[in-house]
Amino acid sequence: MKVLNLRVGETLMIRFGIVGAGGIAQKFARDIRFSKGAVLSAVASRSLDRAIKFKDEYNIEHAFGSYEEMAKSDTIDAVYIATPHNFHMEQSILFMNNKKHVLCEKPISVNVAEFEKMVESSIENNVLLMEAMWTRFLPATLKIREVVKSKKLGKLKHAYLEFGFDVSGLGGDSGRLFNPNLAGGSLLDMGVYPVAFTLNITDQNIKSIEANAKFYKTGIDLECTVDIVFEDDSTARLVSSFLADRNKPGVIEYENGKIVAENFWRSQKLFINDEELNLPHIGEGFPYQIDAFIDTLEKGLHENEIMTHDQTRKSMVILDKIREVIGLKYPFE
Repeated sequence: MKVLNLRVGETLMIRFGIVGAGGIAQKFARDIRFSKGAVLSAVASRSLDRAIKFKDEYNIEHAFGSYEEMAKSDTIDAVYIATPHNFHMEQSILFMNNKKHVLCEKPISVNVAEFEKMVESSIENNVLLMEAMWTRFLPATLKIREVVKSKKLGKLKHAYLEFGFDVSGLGGDSGRLFNPNLAGGSLLDMGVYPVAFTLNITDQNIKSIEANAKFYKTGIDLECTVDIVFEDDSTARLVSSFLADRNKPGVIEYENGKIVAENFWRSQKLFINDEELNLPHIGEGFPYQIDAFIDTLEKGLHENEIMTHDQTRKSMVILDKIREVIGLKYPFE
C-alpha cells in the first residue's frame, strides 16, 4: 500500500460530498452522523432541485446540480458515489482527478477492466479509493472472519448464500434494474453480496464456475444461480434474484460444524455450532465502513487494509466470469 500525503497521526475531520440523491445516498446521510471523523458537507445530483431537497432534508451546507462543479469545489475532501454502477468509473475518476478521495458503492465498477483504470487514477492522483462493501466491516462479519482464521471448525466444505427481492414493480423496463444500458440485472445489483462474501470465508483459488440464469425481455438476468468449486474441492452455491425475496440464512459448513448467519449481508445474529451470538450494528450498518475509510486516510494509505484493492479485484473477476458463463454482456462493453 502506498502512502498518501496527509497529516498522518493527526485527527482528521473529513468533509464528504454525496454523488446522487437516491435511497442508498439517504442511508449514508443518516449513518454518517454516527462518525466522529466525518461530516456531510455537500450533495450533487443531475437535478439541482433534487440536490437542494436532499440538502434541506439532511441539513447539508452545499448543493450542486453538476458533478463536475462539486468535484472542482473546495467544499469537500472525499466523495461517496451512490449512483448506478455503470457511472462509477467515470465519476470516480472525475473526483480523483480533482484530488478527492473516493468511497464508491458496490459493485465498484461494471467489470475488472474498469476497476483497474480506477486504481491507476487513485495512484496517479495520490488519493484513496475504496469500494463501499459495508457488510465486510460489520461486527458479525468480523466475527466470521475471526472464526475462519482460527481454523477451529476445520476445512470449509460448502457455503450457501442467497440474496434477492421481488423488484418486478420497480422502475419499469427503462429503469436502473432492468435496463442493460445501465448495467441492470440481479447479478451486479444483488449477486455482488454473496460473491464478495465468499472472500470472507475462503482464500482458495477457484477451480471451476458453473452458472445459469433466467433472463428478462430487455436482456438482463432476473435470477442467477452460481456453483463454485475451489481448489481444495470445497464448494459454494450463490443465488441472486429479482423475482422473489431470497432471505434464507447464510450457511457455511465445515468439517467440525457450521456457521449460520441470519441475513448474511447485514447479519446481527450468528449461530456457530450450538452457540448463539447477537452482534448488533450501529445505525443501518454504514458507520463501520465510514470509520474505516477515515482511519485509512489517517494512516496515509491508498487502500483500506480490510477492503483492499485485491479483495475488490477478486470479486470483480468472479462477477466477470459468471457473466461470461451465462452470456451476459452489456451494450457499452
